Amino acid sequence: MGPREHVAFLAGSANRVRILETLREQPHRQCELTEACDLSRSTVHRALDGLESRGWVEQTGGEYRLTIGGDLVLSHYEALESAIDRIDEWGMFLNRLGDLADTLPLAALSKATLVTNSREDPHAAATHFTDQFRTATTETFRGIASVVSPRFTEAAQPLITTDTDMELIIDESVLDASLTHYSNDLEDGYSLDNFTLYCYPAELHFGLAIFDERVLVNTHDERGVLRECLDSTDETLRSWAHDVYDDHRTDARRAKHLAEPE
Repeated sequence: MGPREHVAFLAGSANRVRILETLREQPHRQCELTEACDLSRSTVHRALDGLESRGWVEQTGGEYRLTIGGDLVLSHYEALESAIDRIDEWGMFLNRLGDLADTLPLAALSKATLVTNSREDPHAAATHFTDQFRTATTETFRGIASVVSPRFTEAAQPLITTDTDMELIIDESVLDASLTHYSNDLEDGYSLDNFTLYCYPAELHFGLAIFDERVLVNTHDERGVLRECLDSTDETLRSWAHDVYDDHRTDARRAKHLAEPE
């Protein structure tokens, strides 16, 4: 019998998982398991037969107890269930994040908040993102922007006008749009000693904002509408975000001032 058959056996009945969880707490007699798990005697008997034959539980002195192997199986099964729950909840965000999602530390998502748009609040993600900017207190800021938004530019003004060390990476399309529609804002940014703008050579499909103690990751739909915003203070996610930024920063070039000759 192979691993898939064992997984199918455990996943095929919540009763088997419940019995393993109960035995992890302490050994039980069969009659005690029927009461503790609220199951019939025949159901417990069949489940114990299957679990014992796989070496996941053992009987000693009339009591059933979890084996070391059974404890490992249960722990990994619970981890799999948790991962599936996270992927189910975060599925659209991960899909929009694309290849970058392959490097995302999924275990750290349990310590993160995902703000998504809904029919009741179609701008929830954008509102959360801008609110974090308006209230941020940070000595450094590192960001990646894949869309042009006057709302986000306005929200970032409190940081821009402080001594915060700021770097922002955009792609060619965002730079062109900024030159066309927000040239004054772009010029103001160039004039600040604490703000540096970089241009990435390929199209960007996500947004990133790294503060001293917080990271925000944005995903957009095909129209450029912000749909999800990950918010976390977890060190693992912040470390991942810094790695992502550094990788993109390595391939980016410093954007030129409008007055600079070609």
